[in-house]
Amino acid sequence: MKPFKEHIQDQPSFDWLFREFHCSVKESEFTCSWHYHSEYELVLYLDPEEEFQGNYFAGDSIGEVNNNTLLLYGPGLPHMVAGRSIKSERLNNHHTVIVWFAHHWVERLQVVLPEARNIKRLLDNSAYGLSFSSDLAKKVSRLLNEIKGLERHYQAIKIIEVLICLSDDIAAKKLSTTPYRIKQVSEDSEVNQRIERASRYIENYYGDGIKIADLCKKLHMSESSAYRMFEKHYGMSFSDHLKQYRIGKACELLASTNLPITLVAEQTGFKNISNFNRQFKELKIMTPTEFRRRFN
Repeated sequence: MKPFKEHIQDQPSFDWLFREFHCSVKESEFTCSWHYHSEYELVLYLDPEEEFQGNYFAGDSIGEVNNNTLLLYGPGLPHMVAGRSIKSERLNNHHTVIVWFAHHWVERLQVVLPEARNIKRLLDNSAYGLSFSSDLAKKVSRLLNEIKGLERHYQAIKIIEVLICLSDDIAAKKLSTTPYRIKQVSEDSEVNQRIERASRYIENYYGDGIKIADLCKKLHMSESSAYRMFEKHYGMSFSDHLKQYRIGKACELLASTNLPITLVAEQTGFKNISNFNRQFKELKIMTPTEFRRRFN
């Protein structure tokens, strides 16, 4: 799967968006495509009757989706959900609530509301993806449920309250081993277009033995400029970004297929199985075999 960039809104003035999705299909397989976007995404899974069985993928992390699973994805963090409905009689209780919000909006919020200083830490940590406590998820569920029917300016107040609650949750846990970041730049800028091309190149050729020289030739830029771009916009070197991307793809294959581990390594750009095992354990703190046993 290649992550694609999802555009939440085309309007330049976009600040935030609230949506609720209900699954009405009986005993169906469901997969939300592997994607990322420039906005932050807060997603709440509600499944009181345990009608859904599945997992979320966030960067190089995989976890179960249950009732009151509450996750925050930062800009640039690839994510998806996959699973299936497991009850023949649809009670229509399984649904998902999502809030997308733009960086410029929450930046302005911090200026006018300095007491909410913990929001900055929340946004920084969202580069890893965050999961929140069940108690907080229930509180957020109540707040988001109150949004429906309100005028937009009152909805904004509820979303601000949600963000403050998230930022105060000391039980929040990071998901991905390493962060995924996109520096906020204009969609039409030359810098953004170059970042997009770099991301696409890695997505297309991560299974090959690519080097930064190959990327530079494709983007018509010097190696020193490419190194600076990755450090500035992804918060890591080219080699570290490529490694975590490959390990993330290996996690997908280990969790969703029965391919031999040697073939998983080969398909994700590791030509040496010993090197694959070493780098996988370095990032995931477990071997590929242990990972598959835990999540597959």
